[in-house]
Amino acid sequence: MNRKTVVITGGNSGIGLACADYLSQRNFRVLITARNPSRLEACIRALGGRVEGYLVDAGNLDQIGAWVAQLAAKGERIDGLFINAGIFRATDFESTTEAIFDQTMQVNFKCPFFTILKLLPLFQRPASIVLNTSVAVMRAFPNTSAYTASKAALESLAQVLNVELADWGIRTNIISPGVTNTPILEKAGLSKDEVSDLLERLADSLPIGRDVLPTGFAPILRFLVSDESLVLRNEKIIVDGGATLR
Repeated sequence: MNRKTVVITGGNSGIGLACADYLSQRNFRVLITARNPSRLEACIRALGGRVEGYLVDAGNLDQIGAWVAQLAAKGERIDGLFINAGIFRATDFESTTEAIFDQTMQVNFKCPFFTILKLLPLFQRPASIVLNTSVAVMRAFPNTSAYTASKAALESLAQVLNVELADWGIRTNIISPGVTNTPILEKAGLSKDEVSDLLERLADSLPIGRDVLPTGFAPILRFLVSDESLVLRNEKIIVDGGATLR
């Protein structure tokens, strides 16, 4: 069996890192992107050199274009793409500035849109695209208006891609996380104590009986980028420990 090549954007932490670790131990060739050089190098060392890293700001179209050109020049072919990089700024609707809105849409929707478009000539046939969205699309949470809109846009894109790229043999599916114990919570502006309190309260209420960890996503991504999921189109797998049951 040929070794599949999977690209993970934002693969140096959280869900992306857990997936890169898991896939790279299971005969997948994994390429990750990150915008911080020291964190990218630390990630590659931590994974024992099992992944290949590229310094790319997932919110910068010029850098994305240069990276794709680099891949094309090397003759890379891609079997799977996990659009994972994203940002979350916890801001109530009234306090949402144009700058916050623009940055959120830029990183969470516009750049993923054009990342897929620019990578299109490099995809194998068949190939798999997996989008990391959020349960916020299906269940309203306060202080998430711009974030929710960006993720809803990404889910809408999946439907169109499944129609327009059908002849390419490219399928698109969705992983929809609930609140997960990752660095994105602190990056959103929460203190360590606030994150700890939030996760503790969630763990008490979740049917799973604990907080959701990044490692829980890795086997799901492996399935979605493998030939075992060839029949799936526009499926959304909710990974929230049962939070949306209540």
